[in-house]
Amino acid sequence: MALTRRANRNVSTSIWPGFVDAMTALLLVLMFVLTIFMVVQFVLRETISGQESELDILHARVAELASALGLEQDRNAELAAEVGMLNANIASAEVNAQRQSALIASLTSQVAAREAELADAQSAITAFEAQVAALIAARDEAVATGETLTA
Repeated sequence: MALTRRANRNVSTSIWPGFVDAMTALLLVLMFVLTIFMVVQFVLRETISGQESELDILHARVAELASALGLEQDRNAELAAEVGMLNANIASAEVNAQRQSALIASLTSQVAAREAELADAQSAITAFEAQVAALIAARDEAVATGETLTA
């Protein structure tokens, strides 16, 4: 009996070192997992904060580009208004050029008509001068005949 009692005592006393070893191993595993979790948590936090700062930078860039786009749209509207004004000026200049072309054509036809009238007047003057010369010649001849008859 003494053997059995002593064997029972050895069995019951030999469980505690195994239990403590198992608990220590479990505690070490738990600490390892907790450490890994903390490292992963730190890395994720740094990644997220890095992404947030990048997002802030990108938001600022988007705002800057939106402002530039607004300025370009304003400039585009100004240029479109200027193009419209220049087109109106071109149309006005074309109308003015057509009016002046019509005036030039009218004045050219008036000059041609006056030149024709001048040519007619010169031919009439030439004919009248010829007629006057003929009449003077006839008068001189009549005076000469009258002097010969009186003499």
